Amino acid sequence: MIVFGLLVSVHEYGHMFFAKRAGIMCPEFAIGMGPKILSFRKNETLYTIRLLPVGGYVRMAGDGLEESPVQPGMHIRIKLNKQDEITHVILDDQHKFQQIEALEVKQLDLENEMFIEGIAAYDDTRHRYPIAQKAFYVESGSLIQIAPRHRQFVHKKPLQKFLTLFAGPLFNFVLAFVLLLGLAYYNGAPTPTIDQIGKGTPAEKIGLQKGDTISEINGKTIHRFTDVRRALKATAGQKTEIKVEREGKTLTKTFAPQKMEQQLSKKQNLTTYQLGFIPTKERSIIEPLLFAGEETYRLGKVIFIAVVSMIGSIFTGDFSFDMLNGPVGIYKNVDTVVKTGIINLITWTAALSVNLGIMNLLPIPALDGGRILFVLYEAIFKKPANKKAETVIIAAGAVFVLIIMVLVTWNDIQRYFL
Repeated sequence: MIVFGLLVSVHEYGHMFFAKRAGIMCPEFAIGMGPKILSFRKNETLYTIRLLPVGGYVRMAGDGLEESPVQPGMHIRIKLNKQDEITHVILDDQHKFQQIEALEVKQLDLENEMFIEGIAAYDDTRHRYPIAQKAFYVESGSLIQIAPRHRQFVHKKPLQKFLTLFAGPLFNFVLAFVLLLGLAYYNGAPTPTIDQIGKGTPAEKIGLQKGDTISEINGKTIHRFTDVRRALKATAGQKTEIKVEREGKTLTKTFAPQKMEQQLSKKQNLTTYQLGFIPTKERSIIEPLLFAGEETYRLGKVIFIAVVSMIGSIFTGDFSFDMLNGPVGIYKNVDTVVKTGIINLITWTAALSVNLGIMNLLPIPALDGGRILFVLYEAIFKKPANKKAETVIIAAGAVFVLIIMVLVTWNDIQRYFL
């Protein structure tokens, strides 16, 4: 639960951080879905924890996903200022306002023209009232500000919209980097110097020893541990030369890297080549920063390959829901990792964070990636996409994601508990 909450909170905070910097009003920040179990309000935002641990959201004014509590045909009460502008739309009986008007709503626009039009009870005549710059819904004992036009997502520039949508995945990548950086500072960053030799490995067979520092593989100079990985991969498992520094001397040996296969999906394996040693760790200022950045990139690359392979399997007929993990599967895997120690848990959390960031960038309408496509359309063609079409497409995407989530969750339950 803690891992899930951290990943979702960071993702949604990224959206809210950039939204507020762009001046977009955020009425709610939610972790989980379904009924509220905890909530508190700070300034204009209601922070909630909801019952179902299957995601979260930031509700942004004018993002096309929120529904107005006022609809044509409703009977409401309104309070006006001296300019006959609506300052309060009263939807409950828990506040005692003076000099209010009863109104049957006939038409309204709370996105562009900012008005409510209806038949007033006091003269049975149709009136059109503009919304004041600072106006509120009065509902369930609370005052909820009505977002003025300039504070709505829909009226922001494409760059502001893009940054707001991209910030969620971006913060997941940043979280992974921070977690890996913390581990690197705690444990030290790996170096090309050997600490332990694995039994039966190429390193043991060619006589490498603790304290040897790898200086060259296959003609490529080694400065850092990540250089070792790249050089080994370039060998493709073929025999090659390695140079190591030992007590001031340079030794040259020949070896064939050990091929390792990691299954990413039924049709996709990740191939790596290993020498078979555990590196010494270095505690410095710069090296952990570089290592955390490269490790975040490596995780992203591995997960991206797995995601592309999974998508490709849909078209080849090899797709299986076993390729996916929903909340149940994630909890089960996290529980397994917890038993192996805090270090592995932090590394696994970093990988999950990168995975969440990449999955949210998929071009599915209900996800960040799909919504970014609409913003790119607006930036290229200098006009927003058709509002009705966008709403229908996003709604269809949301239904699709919900169906997939239900199917994946049921598959996880069968796989782990039945």
